[in-house]
Parts: sequence; structure tokens; C-alpha cells
Amino acid sequence: MTTAPIKFLLLFVIMLVNMHVARSQQFSTNSPNNTLLYPKQYGTFENYVFILNGGIIEKQELLNYPEARLGRVFNYTSSIKRMYEGVLYFHTPWYPPSPPDEYANDPAYFINNIQVSPYIVRSSLTEQYTNIKRSEQDTLIDGIVYKGSIHIDTEEDFFANRMTIPEIVKKYTGLPIKDVVIHWRNDFCNIQNPGLIIQDHFPLYYFDLKGLQEVKVDRIPFAGGERYFIHLVDEGYPYDYFPEKSFRSTLKADMIFDYPMDFDPEAPCYEEKFNSAIYDIHHRAKSESKPFGGEEDYIKKLANNMGLQTIKPPAKTTQDSILVQFIVLWKGGITHLESLSPQKPAHTKILQAIKHYSCVWSGAEENGTLLLFRRKMAIFYSKDKEGNIRSLDHLEYRYDDHQPPS
Repeated sequence: MTTAPIKFLLLFVIMLVNMHVARSQQFSTNSPNNTLLYPKQYGTFENYVFILNGGIIEKQELLNYPEARLGRVFNYTSSIKRMYEGVLYFHTPWYPPSPPDEYANDPAYFINNIQVSPYIVRSSLTEQYTNIKRSEQDTLIDGIVYKGSIHIDTEEDFFANRMTIPEIVKKYTGLPIKDVVIHWRNDFCNIQNPGLIIQDHFPLYYFDLKGLQEVKVDRIPFAGGERYFIHLVDEGYPYDYFPEKSFRSTLKADMIFDYPMDFDPEAPCYEEKFNSAIYDIHHRAKSESKPFGGEEDYIKKLANNMGLQTIKPPAKTTQDSILVQFIVLWKGGITHLESLSPQKPAHTKILQAIKHYSCVWSGAEENGTLLLFRRKMAIFYSKDKEGNIRSLDHLEYRYDDHQPPS
């Protein structure tokens, strides 16, 4: 072989290598958490404490307890992590189990006619709710008797970008679903907020892949055979402090479903009995309460709820307005709705519509602190000669005289 063909062959090989490297880099760039989402090696809970029925055991001793069941797992994040990564709690039937699922007695939840777990409904976007129906009739589903059911309709296609646990396990691990236990948590994990152990009813859990941060696998040697413990670190896991991206949706849904059979389905985020006298109510804020989607979209929602046209009717009308005020709560619901205008029969439907869409308001904020905020606004509408409202036209915010808008 002459020198020229050899040089050409070497150049071709170098080009192929460079193309492969470039494609690998491109894939890594498009999938920033690629190494976290595709575990190639499985751990075995190295440096974890194993506790069975209240006493510390060695990992391999689980093989001697065929009825042992996993209860909880804590991943240490404090200084104790220097000694141990975390602790796993197991129990047998005769020993008190770990605290039960806090939502075990909840009704069955459905979003757009598909059943979801109580945790997933609490991470849904309440601003997108269009209708809620509730039934107190007991419902038997897959061997579980639910004390009633709640059906939610939403504007968004809730399931468009979400995957169930079986789909995630298949995509990211390839493990058989019958052999896995799921530990779902967020990246802020401690004893007060340890996450959730999921061992069955996997299809009820839907995860937004944009919030999935890590999929990690450990193995546990049970007497009945080895099982795989999958850690899902996800931004959508409900928790008690205000994370930057999810406090608006998660905590507002928590507010609605805190007592799932008590809230008013026609006004799910409206608080009837709130005692505002003991709190400071703010009239101005650096970030003031506004309706999700903007004022124009909000007016359309109110009009649709009232059965009105979304555009001005061609018939001869005159313009009128109603001045209302209400308090927006820390989590975004509202309370103390009242009309400041002379009472007119047509205003009743406007007030009902405002209550119905009580979930769409964002909380007010000042220097990172959520505030109670009094929102005062004028809603302008067109009415016919009989005084019937024909369309809602626009809204304008109003402020107290001693606190003019900045």
C-alpha cells in the first residue's frame, strides 16, 4: 500500500472518532443529568445502617426474616453523614410498622378522568383547574375502598409530558417492575422530610420529566430474593418550605386538599372563615398578586363562567363597572370578597365567578416573604337596556388614596 492511501485511511479514522466524540458531547449537552438518569451500576446501600424491629442488624441478616418489610429510609445530609450515608427501617408483622401513608384515607382522585395518587394531585397546577366534582359514595378500585372520589378537569393536558413509575423504571433502568421499591423524594431530604416509599399501585404516580433530577438504584437482599430500591429525586415531591419553582402549585393544592371532603368545589381556593383582624394586610408589594395567565385571560375565564360571549355583542349596550376587593392569601387563594359598588342584581354572577376562579391568584411577595395582600379592582362590563350583562370588557386595579400606585 502506498503512502497516500495510508494517510487517507488514517484521516478517515480520525474523522470518525471526532464525529463520535462530537455526538457524545451533543447528547451529554442535551441531557445534562444523563449520568444520573441512566445508572450503569447498582449500589448495595454501602455505609447505611439497617434497623429491624428497632434494633441494628447487619445487612445480610435480612435473609433470616422472610416477613421483613421495608418501612422508611433516611438519607443523612448533616454532619452525621461523615459516619453513615443514611438508615433503613424494616419491620415484621408483629412489630409496629413505620408511620402510615398520611393520605391513606383520602378519596380517589381523578385528573381529566385518569386516576392519580393523592401526592400527584397535590403537585398539580391549581391555576389550570376548570371544574371539580366530588362524590361521597364509596368507590372500590383495584382492591382498595376509597371514601368517595374527586374529579378534576384542567385546561392543561396534564399527562402530556408526564410518565408513570413503570414507564420511568423501564426507560431508565430496564428492571422488572415486580422487583422494585421506589423512594420518591426531593433534593432537600432529612428526617422531617424523608420522602415516600412506594411499593405498589405504581401507575397512579405521574412525574414531569423536566423535574426528574436523579434515578439511582440500590439492591436489598430480602429472604424472598433480591429487590431493587430505586431512588427518584424529583422537584415535584411535596414539601413544606418554599422552593423557587414549585411553591406556587404544590402548596396551593395542599391547601385545597388538606381536608378533601370539606372544601367548596365551586370555589376550591376560597376561604370563608379567615380571620384577617390578627394579621397585617398589605396594599402594595414589590411583587403583587396577579391572576395566572394575565388579566385578559382572567376576564375571559370570568365571562365563560357567567355564560357570556368573549367579545362585545353587536347590540346597543352601555358600559358599567363593579368595584370589588378581596384578600389574597399567602398560598394564592382568596378570602373576604366584597363589592364596594352599589348593589345590582347582575353583580351576583360576577362575584360568584370571582369565587369560582379563586385558585388563579398568585401570592404577593416582598423581599422573599409572602404577604397577605388586599387586591382592589374595577371590572368593566357592557349591559343592555334591561341591565343584563352582555360582556366583560376589562379590569383595572385600584389602590387606597393614601397608597397611590408607584
